Amino acid sequence: MKITTLIILLLSALMAKAEVSELSEQHFIVSIKTTLTTPKDQAYQQFLQIGDWWQDSHTWFGDASAMTIEPQAGGCFCERNGNKQALHMTIAQVNPGISVQMIGGLGPLQSLAVNGHMLWKFESTEDGNTILTLTYRVTGFVNQNTED
Repeated sequence: MKITTLIILLLSALMAKAEVSELSEQHFIVSIKTTLTTPKDQAYQQFLQIGDWWQDSHTWFGDASAMTIEPQAGGCFCERNGNKQALHMTIAQVNPGISVQMIGGLGPLQSLAVNGHMLWKFESTEDGNTILTLTYRVTGFVNQNTED
């Protein structure tokens, strides 16, 4: 069953349409909404197994299986590969089976000293499937004209 869910999540992610819903020099908002053909609780549990579905190319050290999410306030969305470690985001709020909120900047955004808020939301449909919504809001001042 885990493999089936993983395949569904991966295929759904590839078919999901990411939308930049707001954009300025100081902020952006990216939203992705897709329907998964799996029950909400199962989709949520698979989401927590991030090392099973995250892409290797979107990690610091090239191995998505080293990714984890600790589903608790103050928990870590981290990557640990031997002595190499990276904090991707910090878990701000968990409502099990319903939503997870994270704060921080992903990848190169960390070096820009911006603020980011990511919300993963899981909603049941009438037919027992799941609507997964991801919203990532990033704001901050990025001075492109520095002489550093």
